[in-house]
Amino acid sequence: MTRFALVVLGLLAGPAIAHPSHIGEVAGHDHIGAIILIGLAAAIGLWAALKGQKNNDAKAEDAEADETDNEPQEA
Repeated sequence: MTRFALVVLGLLAGPAIAHPSHIGEVAGHDHIGAIILIGLAAAIGLWAALKGQKNNDAKAEDAEADETDNEPQEA
């Protein structure tokens, strides 16, 4: 019953969502600038996260190479 109530409430909230072009009419140009800056911040964060992931992968490969160099070889 709880799940049904949550689904119904979720469906009722759907029509309240407006597309971004109405923000300029309601809030003015200042809010559009803020939206652009928030999007830019999100893009920079995504770029930094992806760049950090590549660096972590490279460090992991270097660590694996170091571990194999230190292991004794069998005769």
